[in-house]
Amino acid sequence: MTVITDEVMLVLVLNKTEQLDELLIEWSNADIKAATVLDSVGMAQQLSDVEDTRIISTLRPFLVSDHAENKIIFTIVHAEDVNRARQIVRDVVGDLSEPNAGILFALPVLFTEGVRF
Repeated sequence: MTVITDEVMLVLVLNKTEQLDELLIEWSNADIKAATVLDSVGMAQQLSDVEDTRIISTLRPFLVSDHAENKIIFTIVHAEDVNRARQIVRDVVGDLSEPNAGILFALPVLFTEGVRF
């Protein structure tokens, strides 16, 4: 019953949440019609709120991001659409190697049910 597919799940942790709408619009224009968006908080941000002696107060400023929350966006695309989706992320968000920009990765999808392309 399990069928190996040629789909890929893209996951983007977006720190620049002000760019979320533009990214989704550009993906939609490129026929990436479905994505799920979740609110999230990064580890550094979460730890910055911990009142614990294990976190030395002088290090706390280095742990805190400019962004209090992130968005996690995931979508399933055909393998041939991955590079186009990645390019759109770069065009909208910028260089992800810059601090506090975001993280993008892909995972192979073994099967899908209920997904409409």
